[in-house]
Amino acid sequence: MFGMKSFAAMFILVLAILVSAAPKSFAQGPGKPIEAPRDAALEIAARHNLEVARWNLTKRKAYEGARDRLQEIIDTYPDFSRMDEVDFLMGELHLKLGKSEKAAEYYSKLVKAYPESEFAKKARTRLDELKVEPEKK
Repeated sequence: MFGMKSFAAMFILVLAILVSAAPKSFAQGPGKPIEAPRDAALEIAARHNLEVARWNLTKRKAYEGARDRLQEIIDTYPDFSRMDEVDFLMGELHLKLGKSEKAAEYYSKLVKAYPESEFAKKARTRLDELKVEPEKK
């Protein structure tokens, strides 16, 4: 009997040590901030509008159609995961429409809101070009 009581006491002691040490031994450092879940239906609709706008802008040269699709994304789903691309494309189409000031607004918004975006470097280049362009005329 004495052996079983000793074994049970030792088991409880070992279990208590393992449970208290577990969070420290499995810690992996600071994690990424948790993002709020996105609305799947709105994400799909916004992605479709982005694809259509990209097609209108690059293939069809239908700038007003592209602008309408992008503006719909901005108005209906401002938390879209590809909003950096939306801002860049809005800048591009305004540039093609000859509205340099409006294009610069979208490029600046992109650089400020998404500095690590793949489109931020292109937007900075465009901003530099827009600053040089008035001096040439």
